[in-house]
Amino acid sequence: MKKLLTFLLLTLSIQLFSDNYKVIQKKGVTLSQQELDKNNKEIEIAAKRDYNLILQGASIGTKSMLSRMMNQELQTSKTNKQMFKNYQKKMEKFSSDTFDYVLNNNKIEVEKIRYVTNDVAEVTLNIKMPDVAGSYKKIFELMTNEDFISKKELKNLSEDEIFDKITTKMFETVKKTLEQTQEYSSSKATIYLEKDNGKWGVAELEEKLENYRQMYKISK
Repeated sequence: MKKLLTFLLLTLSIQLFSDNYKVIQKKGVTLSQQELDKNNKEIEIAAKRDYNLILQGASIGTKSMLSRMMNQELQTSKTNKQMFKNYQKKMEKFSSDTFDYVLNNNKIEVEKIRYVTNDVAEVTLNIKMPDVAGSYKKIFELMTNEDFISKKELKNLSEDEIFDKITTKMFETVKKTLEQTQEYSSSKATIYLEKDNGKWGVAELEEKLENYRQMYKISK
């Protein structure tokens, strides 16, 4: 019986469970229970911290890309340049505020830690973010309602002023609706963490963030 148990431990991964997530040791991992407990807590903190930094890098890159696309559109547009510039400014602020809101209100939970070696762990994350897509049905209903903006509000306004008033109210309505949403959408992500000089973190994180900056031509 003892030999059978020993064989099973050597050939199968060892699965442990913390309060919130599963912990798996791949064959060859030699961590004690005390070391696992200590590592798990450090990995949970490091995984959430570093994944947030990655999300922030992606957000900055997306904002920059949007700004560049708007600038290119401005150069080729045959519409009123000043009106388009005003719209661009509002659009960029709205997009920036939306990205910031989603990032500041996300919830990152560790679902599984799988030790590949004593110093390398594969971490499965469950990311919950405000359900932006799910809010658009309500937003569409609000903006197509006859009471969204009255004729009286637009009376005696120039074309530029009308456009400015409508877009301003549109962005304000979208922002307010998003901030009031209680629904979250979930997605999974897997990252690898390494223990270097006694600290857990995504390997070469700064290099990965720099790649985002270069991809979207962002300087530090």
